[in-house]
Amino acid sequence: MKFLVYMIISLLFLSQYSNGSNLIIQSCKEASKNDPNLSYDFCVKSLKEAASKDKTQPTNLEDLVNMSINLTKSNGTNIMSKISKNLKNQSYDDYVKGCLQDCLDLYDDSLSSLDKAMVAFNKSKDLNTANVEVSAAMDDSVTCEDQFKERKEKNETSPLTEENHVYFQLNAMSLSFITMIDQHN
Repeated sequence: MKFLVYMIISLLFLSQYSNGSNLIIQSCKEASKNDPNLSYDFCVKSLKEAASKDKTQPTNLEDLVNMSINLTKSNGTNIMSKISKNLKNQSYDDYVKGCLQDCLDLYDDSLSSLDKAMVAFNKSKDLNTANVEVSAAMDDSVTCEDQFKERKEKNETSPLTEENHVYFQLNAMSLSFITMIDQHN
């Protein structure tokens, strides 16, 4: 009898995991098809890792929006920590430190935008405002990256290129899911 109960519980768990995994795969396929800035593999990997870490499986697109925005916020917080450490690096000149300080401010603003997006999405069901706020957060990572390129005489490279790219894609993922919800309504 215990074995039968264990099997039923296991099958229910696997069914839920499979459904969440299929939702991630199908949604990432559609999102990456509609947005050339979003990698399918990146989308699937990011969301599956988040679902595994949180021990929850998404059941609908709304869950994916929340997962992706929360994932982006966590990533942005980690980037801010890295920037703070980089600001203490004595090998960077004043120009790079100025850019890093600007990036710190930009990421702080972007996290505020993501908080506003979550409120708009979850409390008011205002997809337009959520879209605008996520877009603003996405633009902040681009602005951070671009300012390093402004000093052409030294061919300056950003110490945050990879982080800015990941943050951009995470925001692209959220935007794609919000757009998909809007199109399905």
